[in-house]
Formats: sequence, C-alpha cells, structure tokens
Amino acid sequence: MITLYLDMDGVLADFHKEYDKIDPNREDRKKFRSAVIDHKIFTKLDFMPDTQQLLNHVSKLHTVKIEILTSMGTHEPFQANEAKSQKLKWLAAHNIPYKANFVHSKGEKAKYATPTSILIDDSPGCIAPFIEAGGHGILHKHSSETIRILDSTILQMRANNVRLTQTNF
Repeated sequence: MITLYLDMDGVLADFHKEYDKIDPNREDRKKFRSAVIDHKIFTKLDFMPDTQQLLNHVSKLHTVKIEILTSMGTHEPFQANEAKSQKLKWLAAHNIPYKANFVHSKGEKAKYATPTSILIDDSPGCIAPFIEAGGHGILHKHSSETIRILDSTILQMRANNVRLTQTNF
C-alpha cells in the first residue's frame, strides 16, 4: 500500500504568516522558542490559501494511507513536547483526521522513506533526504501542481508495482 505523508507547516498550515509577526527576519532561535512556549504559535496558524483543495483531493485516494509527517523544530524536550501538543490541537481543531508523526528536525523525515511512500513538503531540505532514502518526494508550492504530480506519481508507482509483480511469476 502507498503511504502519503503530508507536511504541516507550509503545506497545510501557514507558519510563516504567523511567525513573521514575532521574528520578521526569521533568524533568532530564542524567538522561535518563545513563539512556541509563550505565544503557542502552532495553535494559531491559518490554513495555507489552497489547503482545502489538497485535503479534498487526498481524502478521495481510498487506496492510499494518508498520514501527517511534521517537524517539531527542536531536540529540546520541553519545547518539542509543547510543539507536538499544539500541532495535535491544531489538527483536531481543523478536523484533519490523519495519524500524526513527529520528528525533531527536517532531515529525520527521511526515516519514513520507503519505495511505497510519498512526502509532500515545502522544504527542499526535507524532500532531498527523503528521496535519497528511497521514498518519493513532491516539493509543494501550490496545491494544483502538487495534486497533478501526486496523481502522476501514484500512477507510476502502481504501474511499477504491477510490472514487478508480473515478473515474479
């Protein structure tokens, strides 16, 4: 079965819009910690403008297992737990029913890569290691383009699986 992993920040949720209110230059790790701990940033995020289009599409992929794969942005235990809790609340508040998987940093998403997995993420720093680890990656910019690439990737994966299955006989 194909597993589709959806990133949260930058794909489903507009992290940068909210974070720019706290640290417009996006340079200060102490401000990121404060954004999580003091401002509860992950509970305040808006949908990306075309999130609903992507969610509507993937909800119709009945033979694809859909999960969330998101980074907490830190290895520090207290901050990581706070980010995780906030992200779970955000998913629940937005009626997103998919299992959520959490990693501490972007590169760790590659641990989820398999020949039958796809990651949709807005960060090249997540996509490249995922592909290198044997998964399929889609660099997200706009839902319409992501959906087109996703459908093509799924068709190709299924065709390759059929060919592999037929050569085993």
